[in-house]
Amino acid sequence: MSKLKNMRLVEIPRFRAVSSGEQPVGEIFGGESRFQSWVNAHGHLLQKHIFEPLDFLWHEDRDIDRSVWILAIKDDVTEKDTTPYEIMEFPGGMFLVATGDESDSADLEETVSGMFAWIEDSDVFEYGDFPISGMCNMPNPDGAIDKALGIAQQQIFLPLKFCGNQAAACVEERRA
Repeated sequence: MSKLKNMRLVEIPRFRAVSSGEQPVGEIFGGESRFQSWVNAHGHLLQKHIFEPLDFLWHEDRDIDRSVWILAIKDDVTEKDTTPYEIMEFPGGMFLVATGDESDSADLEETVSGMFAWIEDSDVFEYGDFPISGMCNMPNPDGAIDKALGIAQQQIFLPLKFCGNQAAACVEERRA
């Protein structure tokens, strides 16, 4: 297996999250009545992070016009607290992660292509099942670091699973 080439593998645990539901991105982030506005008004319900943001955005069925944004919530949050939005159980999983410049489509494409090439060349991992489009987040949501860098950092998470039905054999073979 090749080196990670400025990527990393992470395991994200299962967690509870409030979900925007499947919507156009403009509906999630734009205007006063949008999910973003709800999030801004209900920050006290959200799980705080120490290092990594606890939110993810993905596209449904690789349709970039329909997306879902989730944010981790505190353990005592109920459906009543999140109305009109639903609580979902994010299943967690293994992900290949790299960072690209959200404002530079060529950089994003190069980053994602490199990630897919790494997965294809891997004899231990293959592309995972959820979310099928992969997912992303902004590691510096307040934007101060990105402004200083002159780019918009976007972390890209591609789902992984161990190769085929021989997952244990793949891992054992690599250890030998």
